[in-house]
Amino acid sequence: MAAAWAGETELDGLSRLTVGAGLPVRDVAVLRAACRYLAQVGLGLSRGYVEETVLGAPDFARALLANFAARHDPDAADPATAASAAEHLAELLTRTTSLDADRILRGLRDVLAAVVRTNRYQVDATGSPRPALALKIASAQLDLLPRPRPEVETFVCSPRMEGLHLRGARVARGGLRWSERPEDFRTEVLGLVKAQMVKNAVIVPAGAKGAFVVREDLRGLDRAAVQERVAGAYRTFVDALLDVTDDRDGDRVVHPARTVVHDGDDPYLVVAADKGTATFSDLANEVAERRGFWLGDAFASGGSSGYDHKVMGITARGAWVSVRRHLRELGVDPDGPLTAVGVGDMSGDVFGNGMLLSDELRLVAAFDHRHVFLDPDPDPARSAAERRRLFALPGSSWDDYDRSVLSPGGGVHRRDAKSVPLSPQVRARLGVDAEELSPAELVRAVLRAPVDLLWNGGIGTYVRAAEETDAQVGDRANDAVRVTSGELRCRVVGEGGNLGLTQRARIEAARAGVALNTDFIDNSAGVDTSDREVNLKVLLAGVPRAERDAVLRAVEDEVATSVLADNALQARALSVCAAQAPFLLDRHAQLIGDLERHGLDRDLEVLPSEAEVERLRQAGAGLTRPEAAVLLAHSKNLVREELLRSDLPDDPSVAGVLAAYFPRAVRERWPDRVAAHPLAREITATQLANDLVNRVGPGFLLRLEERHGVPTPVAAHAYMVATQVLDLDPVWARVDDVPLAVERLALPELQAATERTADRLLQAHPDPAALTAAAPALAAVVAGLDPAAWLDRPGAAGDRARALQAELAAAGRRRRGRLRRPARERAGPLHRRPRAGHVRPRRRPGPGVRGGGGAAPAGADRGLTAAGAPQRARSGPGRGSPPVRTAGRPGRGSRPAAAVGPGPRRSAARGSGRRVRSAS
Repeated sequence: MAAAWAGETELDGLSRLTVGAGLPVRDVAVLRAACRYLAQVGLGLSRGYVEETVLGAPDFARALLANFAARHDPDAADPATAASAAEHLAELLTRTTSLDADRILRGLRDVLAAVVRTNRYQVDATGSPRPALALKIASAQLDLLPRPRPEVETFVCSPRMEGLHLRGARVARGGLRWSERPEDFRTEVLGLVKAQMVKNAVIVPAGAKGAFVVREDLRGLDRAAVQERVAGAYRTFVDALLDVTDDRDGDRVVHPARTVVHDGDDPYLVVAADKGTATFSDLANEVAERRGFWLGDAFASGGSSGYDHKVMGITARGAWVSVRRHLRELGVDPDGPLTAVGVGDMSGDVFGNGMLLSDELRLVAAFDHRHVFLDPDPDPARSAAERRRLFALPGSSWDDYDRSVLSPGGGVHRRDAKSVPLSPQVRARLGVDAEELSPAELVRAVLRAPVDLLWNGGIGTYVRAAEETDAQVGDRANDAVRVTSGELRCRVVGEGGNLGLTQRARIEAARAGVALNTDFIDNSAGVDTSDREVNLKVLLAGVPRAERDAVLRAVEDEVATSVLADNALQARALSVCAAQAPFLLDRHAQLIGDLERHGLDRDLEVLPSEAEVERLRQAGAGLTRPEAAVLLAHSKNLVREELLRSDLPDDPSVAGVLAAYFPRAVRERWPDRVAAHPLAREITATQLANDLVNRVGPGFLLRLEERHGVPTPVAAHAYMVATQVLDLDPVWARVDDVPLAVERLALPELQAATERTADRLLQAHPDPAALTAAAPALAAVVAGLDPAAWLDRPGAAGDRARALQAELAAAGRRRRGRLRRPARERAGPLHRRPRAGHVRPRRRPGPGVRGGGGAAPAGADRGLTAAGAPQRARSGPGRGSPPVRTAGRPGRGSRPAAAVGPGPRRSAARGSGRRVRSAS
């Protein structure tokens, strides 16, 4: 009773174990936490029933806690005692008489056996216990968990809050959100961390995600009081996570005090803002700095000393890069008039910033959880100005929209209204006949509207596949408004928010002709920016705070440019995959098989089975952009892992990759700090993997490995040397700034030239040291070639070079005359850095990759497949578009195109001169 009065425990059924079985309050808290965790993983039994089962087995409870103490109590830890207790538990389980009791007790045993760290035995300076219990669980070893299983998760339990943090790897990052789903917040966060794992392919850490719930009753409290309770729960959550995280003292890893560690060193924990915690980064950093955590205010990105994503508009700008790409490929001017519907309101970061990126945007309808906004024929200039006003108005909603700006028939309607009357203008715009609809029916009509763009900047899953049920989607709050992918009538989907569509819905929509990627592709700019901020802060540790903050502000533009370039190059890589999808199907099937052998679950990732691949083959189809996006991300993650297991990231020949990652002012002023960065290997491997996969596709490395019998790092090394010998970086840079017609001609030539050269290098120099040694002399030979002489050369080779030059020049003139070239995105005065579509990427070194896709192998010629047979003229379902090929990155490393098929090999740049020489 004293502990409950002091707020150290709670009174529930399990409290009887203290009174009736004599178990200490803090030990009962361990059982309570395990029971609560079991409820989150979907045990399917009520909390009361679970408690009664535990109360009916006091001997089992004692043995379970004895085993836990023998493993985790620093004053009593003993492997022999733990083993004996485990045997006793197994014997007690044989005495259970019901299946439910066995499931519950066995589940409790397995959960606590998977705990690798806990703060149960930690105390503060006064000897008091920690305010919340933390159990760090090796969930990858826990068979009772549904898939996907993260590598580790930390469950935090206290009388005032509960929380769960899931990590896909030791070095992982992701946001912490306030959840309002107390019964199943693990389900909520599991879907998010799955998306985060593939989204984080562009950054150093793997994916992570956390969620917490406030257990106090918030009903009747004003907004300030609610915010205070939520902030308090957030602090408790963060503090408990750090309780079971290692620290660093220079190069030495320091384990937490009074903690038995069963999982090795684990000092990297980074968090970020999320739903309900957008302003909490400073709170998290206060906790980290108070504890003296080695990352300091790099622990939580953003905050007063970090990059404000809403001010930068970076997530929306990154997603807009994908939207512009889709529109250009559809032949639509991205800077011209566009009709759109959206999910969200102007106070939100992603929705609000996205709806300010074009003054020509005609937002005809939108909704959030409070209102439905309708403006059937908006005036572009006036509506853009009003959206900008709402964006600047703190806490605005659609109800604040100036009704005088609305077009005839427009309005703003509450979601809790009984019904909404529809004007003739609205009925015509939404394509409905009914004169009134319920709010839920109206939201569905908005989602089905025939417009250019559906922009998702909100929270929730609104589109499922026809074969899926609402229960399978796992978002009960939006069951009433969800539509199927076949009902979509938009041309393009931009996924600024997470999980707006299920993956099956994306695939169905893509096969029906809707242009879209995935959420983890479109909105990756946010995590990319945060990771660059964290790595800059780590590099600048020890620099006076004011000076460091000034440096961060000074390089913010360059950071944003690099981030948006990553978005552009990933989007272009997917365009290559989509345009060549039928030809690349066999390569993609090979890649899926290879990734499966390394842990990919094709059912979970909604990738086609072998039988489905055969059906696609017979239909002359291939993978969609959403499916290719999964392959792209998993290929990058796998290549990064294999590079990290090698010594390639430490090779002096790749030092430029690490340096190019950081802004110019930083790397020039602090070269020694760059070289000694604690995450130098991880940054190098991540950049190499991204540059390589984006440039030459996820199949490049696998093909080199199979032909030459070399491991991934050696194949990647060959790619880098080939790029250096041919001096391709200036060519890749040029291709980043050309019309689509030129890009489609240039990319296959660049990719084929890279692969042919890498092939010959490996034939002649299979040893990595020999590869490095050969590069300078070969580069000197290439530099001595005269492009004019090559173009003047008689015979077939000269004819081909001249023909390619003419084709490229004609394509450039033709496209410029037909469609205005993409300009920098437009934005209102609140956007300090309005650039998204037209990005001048930074230079960086390149690498190579695995799986299906990539350039045509050496020897492939015009009209021939990789095997030299005539290329089959096939196109994807409903898509008669010509092949869209893709390229890479300027400077020392790239990040463009994915798997391209063979087809005609053409020159790699507009016009003649050195660039044509390099590609040829």
